Amino acid sequence: MKTILAAVILSLTMVGTLFAVDSEIELVKPYGQDIYLTKYAAVVLDLKQSGAKRVTAKVGDGEVIERRIPSDRNFFCFTIELVEGVNKITVTVYDRDRELFKSVRTVYRGSVIDKKLKYSTKFFHKQFFHKSEKEKVCAECHDMSMNEEKGVAFENITESNCFNCHYPVTTDKYLHAPAANWLCATSCHTGENGRFNRKYKDESKYLYPDPIAPKCLSCHKEFKKKFYGERYRHEPVDNGRCNRCHDPHGSDISNKFLRKRVWDLCTTCHVDKKRTGHVVRTFSGKSHPTKGVKDPTSKTGEELSCISCHNPHVSNNGYMLRDYMGRGTMLWCKRCHQK
Repeated sequence: MKTILAAVILSLTMVGTLFAVDSEIELVKPYGQDIYLTKYAAVVLDLKQSGAKRVTAKVGDGEVIERRIPSDRNFFCFTIELVEGVNKITVTVYDRDRELFKSVRTVYRGSVIDKKLKYSTKFFHKQFFHKSEKEKVCAECHDMSMNEEKGVAFENITESNCFNCHYPVTTDKYLHAPAANWLCATSCHTGENGRFNRKYKDESKYLYPDPIAPKCLSCHKEFKKKFYGERYRHEPVDNGRCNRCHDPHGSDISNKFLRKRVWDLCTTCHVDKKRTGHVVRTFSGKSHPTKGVKDPTSKTGEELSCISCHNPHVSNNGYMLRDYMGRGTMLWCKRCHQK
């Protein structure tokens, strides 16, 4: 199966050359065979004074995206949205209705939580853009310097030199403060590496450390003592990878910036709880519900979920159970089951 997948991917990466109609035009980005961990990718074209009028892009079987090209542009860029897994991106450039150029690039969007999508095949690898030599291609239109002042929010966020290219990252309903205020480069994307991404040291001016916890806890100081002062720690917390569950930019789902709704997030890793149920089975064969009913302990009428009973970060109790209620797990049952 791996051999077949490898052959398919290799053929997709070769299509870009086969489809080129006008070799003067160049598809600068995506490079092809690169890995993304966000859902957005930049398309950058070097038009070589071809007189191009419009460009279309299509990701897999998705809708065709069309952009008009201003007449004075030698370079043109726009943003597309990726799906998780392999993405075949088809970019076509036109002079009105005449096709000038067509190219296909294949990239991979990985997942930081889903194990099936966390690791790609050997054909995909990280390719960093933000190095001085590569940035020259954008300098004709963009100021590529970083104009943030640490700790000082922009009064007008469009004044950030990062805004024009990266604004889609911060269009979610709930935004993390550094992203909302466009202080990403001085807060998180500082060019530093951690023990898990040491091999990428100096690969990008805006690398962020992995694990990210030291950066997170430099602001969220209230969690530092608690997270490392209790007996049991959830694996992402123990590894310092807050961004496994929380999106550091924002979320449409939760003001806690969760990547998925609680039950979906937990069962992405704890797949067995999705398949076989949880805790106990009654004589009817049904297991204890973990969603779809009201949480009896909630004062605001929230739905029962994994975190109704378990602390997702740290606990002094086995099974990461919330609070402390003395010895014996049955005591937790009494929180809801009084009889």
